[in-house]
Amino acid sequence: MSRSRVYKTALWSGPTAFTCGAVVLSITMALAGNVLAQNQSATTSSSTTKNSEPYFLKNLQITGFFLNTSGTWINSHNAAKGFGFTPAGNVDRFGQRSTNSLAVERNMVQIDVNDDFTENDSMFMRDWFVYEPSYPWEVACLGPGATWLGALRGQSFTAMHCNSDFYNTYGIRELWFKHRQGPLDLFIGRQIVTWGESLAFRVGDQINPQNLSWNFGFANLEQSRMPLWMVHPILNLPSLGPLSSNYLELVYVPGFDFLYNHVDYSDDHLNGLDNIAGRVNIAAANPGGRFAGQLDCRVLFTPLGGKVIPAAGFPGFCGTAAPVALFQTGTGIPGQGPGEYFGLPDPRLPNATWGNSQVGVRFHTLFENAELTAFYLWSHEYNPVLKIAQTPALEVAPSFFERRLIEYYPQYQSLGFTANRPLYLPGPLAQLPFVLRGEAFYTNHQTFNTDFIPGTVYTDFNPAVGTPDALYYSDTLKWMVALDLDQAYVPWLTSTGNLTVNYEFTDLTTLSPSKFVQEAASYFTPLYHNDVNMLLNVGTSWWWGAVSPTWTMIYAPQGETWLFFPTLQLVPPWTNKYFVKLQWIQILGTDRYNLDGGLFKGKNMLIGQFEYNFDLL
Repeated sequence: MSRSRVYKTALWSGPTAFTCGAVVLSITMALAGNVLAQNQSATTSSSTTKNSEPYFLKNLQITGFFLNTSGTWINSHNAAKGFGFTPAGNVDRFGQRSTNSLAVERNMVQIDVNDDFTENDSMFMRDWFVYEPSYPWEVACLGPGATWLGALRGQSFTAMHCNSDFYNTYGIRELWFKHRQGPLDLFIGRQIVTWGESLAFRVGDQINPQNLSWNFGFANLEQSRMPLWMVHPILNLPSLGPLSSNYLELVYVPGFDFLYNHVDYSDDHLNGLDNIAGRVNIAAANPGGRFAGQLDCRVLFTPLGGKVIPAAGFPGFCGTAAPVALFQTGTGIPGQGPGEYFGLPDPRLPNATWGNSQVGVRFHTLFENAELTAFYLWSHEYNPVLKIAQTPALEVAPSFFERRLIEYYPQYQSLGFTANRPLYLPGPLAQLPFVLRGEAFYTNHQTFNTDFIPGTVYTDFNPAVGTPDALYYSDTLKWMVALDLDQAYVPWLTSTGNLTVNYEFTDLTTLSPSKFVQEAASYFTPLYHNDVNMLLNVGTSWWWGAVSPTWTMIYAPQGETWLFFPTLQLVPPWTNKYFVKLQWIQILGTDRYNLDGGLFKGKNMLIGQFEYNFDLL
């Protein structure tokens, strides 16, 4: 295992259930050894009983933990203002509000089952049982089509179910079987495969989609990954000259990724798609979702020369960013002809077909002190892109026309590379265990949305110029370079712990930039030629891990955005079975429509966690 893998576990997971279970198991074995030394007859009886058990029972291990997460908004009044509204309390775009400061009350039980059936066959199963109450914060969750455009159709704004069961999880999270046959290890089942090196940014880590509905997506990358059903063989290869630890890895995802939790959105747009809903990212419930980002509430006003202005006082227009809603003349002459507004998205999740399968191939090797990998991935986007259907507009009201809008997940091909190695410095610095990491992910013809649409202000109202389907394609290169200080001994800071520092610099480069291209569907925010983010993580401990503070922050020059989420973990010195973790999440920035984190501005929280680890068998 590379050092970077160890960092990743330490940063995001803390003392895992497996680690705590191993500690308890070691203590139990030591105590058992003392007893057996004193009572030889008991040893004989116990050994006979153990040897008579079936193989799969002798190797069965069941461990887990209970985790309670309680959190409060630091200032729910300011959080409401962060959405562009002035009344006190949490106010959604329809004027309904809540002054309740409860941010999260999440109760989770995780159970891990490990077993070896034979010397060559084993299995792993992880079950999640999560319960969250219905939050007063999530107000005005509406039924199908309940938007200002829906009002033009005569639809009601009556509030319906409010994501009351949206966050709850009951059942199997991971389930896979492993078979060893010579140099081949074959994994089959619902799995998580991580090919990237980054601790916080998804650069090469592109195989599994994410559940972004309950933790912003940046506060806990490990638990946000969604397992996929896949065939995953690893073929160990012999050494070749200076190359050692060689293996070839294949991932094949057929697409039968059903999901019955986190799909009951208030607008019911995923109804009937449970059998494939697990193939893409789960977004936060909107409107009203606690961890949902700021909707783009700006409006493009043609009479003002195409200026994008805030929609204060026009809450019905919230979320009408191009190309969801753009004024089109239809004639090429401003002010003449029908005014058309593109309509409500029609979700098109990729069906489980041979053409929609996901395939990845990776080669791993060690060259001297460097761990190197190269991989190819055929996959689809996990966030939707909006496509304007080339069908006649439907008149929904006098002078208002609707165009059909398709929400789909385009396919792509990509190449990736990762590397990490110890960094040897001269002189006194040689005592510091530095590690250099890097990775790159090249995507061929990635799909984006563009404002350069015929008949709009962006094309001078010319119906013959522009991109009718609002799609734009560009190759992209996402890359990261990182420097780690791996558990350095610093007696001036702590004599009973180590110091770990991680710095990451990542950049998404659009190789064919355009000022009309959007950073994401439904946002006027442009896609920057270079979108830069930086991570700094500093952690240490005192009294042999009893007190472990960690300072973690991300900075994005775009919008001068700062994300702070430091933690303090307290573990009693007499046991590792339970611990407490305190976390603070603070989001600052000048652009609340910035997708590098600014869209969460105002949602600052204080979180407390209590975890109890247990070993059932």
